Amino acid sequence: MNRAKQLTLRDLTLGGPALVVAVLIRVISPFVRFRFRNFPADEIGPMTVVSQHYLRIKASRKTRRQIDFWYLKDSVKVANGYMLGFVESQITVHRSRFIELVAAWSEKLPRAERHQIESEIRITLLEGLGAKMRLPQKDRETTAEYVKQIGVDPNAEFIALTVRDGAYKSGVEQPNTQSRKDKEIYRNQDIGDYLAVAEKFASMGVQVVRMGAKVEQPLRAKSPLVIDYASTGKRTEAADVYLVSECTMCISSNLGFDHIAAMSGKMRVITNQALVVQASTLFYSSDVFILQRFREKSNGRVLTLSESLQHPEILNLDWYHKIVDLGLEFVRNTPDEIVEASIEGWKRVKGTWVSTPEDQMLQAQYWEIYDKYFPDHKARFGKGRPHLGADFLRRNASWLA
Repeated sequence: MNRAKQLTLRDLTLGGPALVVAVLIRVISPFVRFRFRNFPADEIGPMTVVSQHYLRIKASRKTRRQIDFWYLKDSVKVANGYMLGFVESQITVHRSRFIELVAAWSEKLPRAERHQIESEIRITLLEGLGAKMRLPQKDRETTAEYVKQIGVDPNAEFIALTVRDGAYKSGVEQPNTQSRKDKEIYRNQDIGDYLAVAEKFASMGVQVVRMGAKVEQPLRAKSPLVIDYASTGKRTEAADVYLVSECTMCISSNLGFDHIAAMSGKMRVITNQALVVQASTLFYSSDVFILQRFREKSNGRVLTLSESLQHPEILNLDWYHKIVDLGLEFVRNTPDEIVEASIEGWKRVKGTWVSTPEDQMLQAQYWEIYDKYFPDHKARFGKGRPHLGADFLRRNASWLA
């Protein structure tokens, strides 16, 4: 329960009955189990991944004696109302203070974990279960007409470009015990580094749509096939979801929106990925990805992959400042690396990609190191492993030493 000074008169009225219900749930748990979880609607990534992961778990486990209650707190600012509406067509999300209080009491009682909807995300392990995400036909038709107003031809191939920058969480504090606010700034990228890949695909006759609700600067491309949707002032929540779910391919810096693309069966090219472990938790076997590396600030030496993963701060990467405090800095992907990884992804979409013996050898070396540091994750790649960019590995072969 929340502290008393945070409780309203209504909470005090409902608190007693909520405790009684939480206790009764324990009594009847041998016969039917009730579980609870707060629905994470404040960010598009968790909203998408958690809901679709939950549906896949349900598809893999036919549990009759279990009733789940998702609830949404009144204080939550919903990141995308359209996406929440879509999720609610699949999952019942309650807006009930009483259910919220029952869940709060349940967390305080014995065997609390048995009455919580699982929180660990294992998208990779559950790949292939359940149906692909698909928006209603009427919504697709309506939004297809709308995106024509911003210059997108929905009947032609287009790439969704989703790149996080410093505007994404500007004004949002993320303090830890040291009152640091730089937790995830390693995820913020310069959109200028993605201009080359946008122009490359435009030269191939492919539309590129730059996504974003809030961005620092426009994508200054010359080709009319590069549409800076994020800067048009015409974005809508429905168009956001439509564009990433209907694209031919999504080039991303690992944002929540790219999960909509993946769950809709679209190719993802993930760039500037910093968390190595996510390859076995949030990636699909079809994904192409390239990683940030780490460099010693004192002498400019780039750490090998093995040297990097020997640091717990990198193995379980969380706070940006923990890396900086080690005397290290992040080595971001170059525009050329981004272009080549994206071309590989495109060729895989078209079925024209051919791996050379060298490519296969380098992939094997990478995954051998990965398995050494994450040995319990081997079984998660049931549908196969994602592809670390072939050009990236060729350029950085010494990184695998």
